[in-house]
Amino acid sequence: MHNDIRLFVLGLLEKKSRLPKGFDDAGDFIKAGIIDSMGIIKFILELESRFDIEITEADIESEKFRSVQGLVEMISLKIATGVA
Repeated sequence: MHNDIRLFVLGLLEKKSRLPKGFDDAGDFIKAGIIDSMGIIKFILELESRFDIEITEADIESEKFRSVQGLVEMISLKIATGVA
């Protein structure tokens, strides 16, 4: 399941912008400019729709939200605990 989530997140990011050379799952995709403030809303909606979860304001403000690795952990936990 982790890998499915990871591939989906990476696919969404790649739709927004080409991932920079050397980008890894721990990299901050917001700081790297891969997704901007306008794109973040659509990005969140796509994640929520695909995984049937709710991403809260606290989630968005967390460090985990800024990396693929962190998002995979966050989404996996929400799915495992049934926290929508």
